[in-house]
Amino acid sequence: MQYAFVLGRVFTLSLAELVATLEKTDPACGLSGNPVKILEASEEVLVVETPTPIKAEALQKKLGGSIKILQVIEILKKRPQDSLNFALKHYFKPSTLKKHFLKDYKGKIQFGLSIYLLDTDLAKRPSPTASEKYPQVSIFTEPKRIGMMAKKTLTETGHSIRLVLPEFNSLALASVVVTKNLLLQKGAEICILAGKEIVYTAKTLSVQDFEDYGRRDYQRPVRDEKQGMIPPKVAQIMLNLSGAKAGETLLDPFCGIGTMVQEGLLLGFKMLGSDINKQAIKGSEQNLEWFRNRYKIAPGKYHFETADAKKIGQLLEKQKISAIVTESTLGPIYFSFPKKTEIDDNFKELTSLYKEVFKEFAKILPQNGRIVMCIPAYRRGKDQYDTLPSLDWAEDLGYNFIDLISPNLAKKLKFLKLTTRNTAIYDRKDQIVAREIVIFEKK
Repeated sequence: MQYAFVLGRVFTLSLAELVATLEKTDPACGLSGNPVKILEASEEVLVVETPTPIKAEALQKKLGGSIKILQVIEILKKRPQDSLNFALKHYFKPSTLKKHFLKDYKGKIQFGLSIYLLDTDLAKRPSPTASEKYPQVSIFTEPKRIGMMAKKTLTETGHSIRLVLPEFNSLALASVVVTKNLLLQKGAEICILAGKEIVYTAKTLSVQDFEDYGRRDYQRPVRDEKQGMIPPKVAQIMLNLSGAKAGETLLDPFCGIGTMVQEGLLLGFKMLGSDINKQAIKGSEQNLEWFRNRYKIAPGKYHFETADAKKIGQLLEKQKISAIVTESTLGPIYFSFPKKTEIDDNFKELTSLYKEVFKEFAKILPQNGRIVMCIPAYRRGKDQYDTLPSLDWAEDLGYNFIDLISPNLAKKLKFLKLTTRNTAIYDRKDQIVAREIVIFEKK
C-alpha cells in the first residue's frame, strides 16, 4: 500500500516523527512493525510504501507533525517540459473518478483539488517566452485548470458538482478548508503530487483536527503566557520520538502546566509530571482534571509531584520509567536579541543544570531509555541560531547522543533543515528563543 503524508511547517521534525512512528507495532493504527519504504520526499510531502494498510484516522490523531494522510491512487509518468494539466488531460475519466475518489458518495458532490510539490523547482520556473518550444504554465494556475477539468467530466455525466479550490496564490487546501467544506464527507479532496518526471494522484483519507488542538491548548483552565508553553503538536512529536510503547510510563520533570502529560495520555502512555514550582503543579492538576473529563481518561493514568528535577531520582527510585520527555527551562525570554555575553552566561548556567539532572535521570532510566528534550536556540535570522556549544558532557554521564534523522537518510534528503549535530529547531517568527529538539539514550 502506498500513502502520502503532508508535512507540517517544521517539516524536518514532521518527517522525523513519521520515520519513528511508521515502523512501530500499533494494530490500532494498522502498523505492523515492519520496514516502511520511502518512495519520494520533499519539504511538503512524504510518500511511503507500507507492508499493510494503515488506519488513517487513528494514525492521524497520533501525529503532531502531519497535516493530512493521503492514499496514493496511481503513479503517472510526465515529461519535464509538460504542465500538470497536460500530463493529466486523459486521466480524469468518469470511471476513474467514481472508482477511486467518489465511489462512496451519492447526490451533490463537493470535491477539492490540491497540489503538493515533490520538485519544489516547479514553483520557481520563469515565465515562458514566445520562443520556447514547450511554454510552461505557471504552477499556481494549475489547481483551477485541473479542478475544472475534473468538474467538467463529472458535470457532463449529469452530476451536480461544487468545486473547492485553493486561494491566495496557494496550491493546496488547508485542513480547515477541507473540514469546513465537508469534503471528506460529501465527496473528496483530490491531491496531485507533482515531480519533474512523475505525478502521483492521491485521495485524502484524513486531516489534522485543528479544532481539537485549539481546544487542548486554549480552553484549558490554566495557561502561562509569560513563561511560554510548548504547543501540543510539538509535545506529540517529542513523545513519538521517545521510542516508548503504549502503556509504559513516561516522566516530564519540568512539566509546567501539564502539556506533555496530557498529550502523553492521548497517545496511550502513563504519565508522571513534576516541577519545582508549586503553582505550576497546581495549574497542571487543574488542567488535567479538565482534560481527564473532556477526553474520558481513566483514573490512575497520571500523577503530579512538586519536586526539584535535581533530586527526582530519590522520589522515583521505585518507579519504572521508560523514557523522559520534557521541555526543560529555556532560560530568560527576550523581545530583542540578547548580547553574546548574556547568551554565553545562559548556556553556562543551563549546562550546569542539565549535568545535574542527567545524573539523576540515570538513576531511574533503564538501559536504552531515552531523553527527548527541548533546549534553547537563539534565533539570529532565517535559519541562523546560536545553540548550546557542546553536548559532549552527556556522554561523560553515560548517554549516547541519538541522531534525529539517520545520517544515511539525511544524506538522501538534502532538503532537511538539520543543525550541524543532526537536530532540528522549532521556532515561531515572533520569538527570539526557539526550541532545539535533542535526543539522548542511556548506555
